[in-house]
Amino acid sequence: MAPERNNEAAEVKEWGWSQQPACVPLSRKVFRKWLAKVNADHYEEDATLCFMELLTNAIRIPSPSGLTETKWLLFEDKLRIEVKDYSDEAPWASNPGPDSENGRGLILVHLLADKWGYDHCTFIGEDGFVPGKWVWFELHK
Repeated sequence: MAPERNNEAAEVKEWGWSQQPACVPLSRKVFRKWLAKVNADHYEEDATLCFMELLTNAIRIPSPSGLTETKWLLFEDKLRIEVKDYSDEAPWASNPGPDSENGRGLILVHLLADKWGYDHCTFIGEDGFVPGKWVWFELHK
């Protein structure tokens, strides 16, 4: 998860989002403003869509703090977005039917991102250690 020492992120933003569906439109606005602020708006369309998909999936999984944590990292040659959730299940792209309203998010991430994946990890919760993962994607210049 941590960037290599010789490839440190030029910009890093960490943010915790309320686990309510209403946070998704707000997070989209904040994310777009951050991209513009760090002169990375050339990533905006694909990055925003991928970020929204990962965040929407993550807020469905209750966290001990009631927040879904995110990390945005801008490197010289790429943008990396990480979203934490408290499920130790691997993310998987489903096979939605033609009338299904859900199930296409990770398919879109797979098609738009240059790389994506997840890293299992353990977090400290009120009752001790909690299994979870960071789901991430990268867009390259």
